[in-house]
Amino acid sequence: MKTTEEVVEHVRSWALDRIESYNALGVDRIYDQMAIIDEFHEWLIPEDEDIDIVSIDEITEEEYNDYKERS
Repeated sequence: MKTTEEVVEHVRSWALDRIESYNALGVDRIYDQMAIIDEFHEWLIPEDEDIDIVSIDEITEEEYNDYKERS
């Protein structure tokens, strides 16, 4: 199991790689780049040492249906 720091670094690297790959495709993908930058801004340019991370466990279709029935 990966540590939080390893997960953050992996996602940060993925986001930077994705931004760069869109950059190579030209101006047509600028909005895709901007969306990733907006979504991961805190991870790309951290302003302090604490980053809030929220993760959601994957649920089964049955668990989802149970939840919907209770709502």
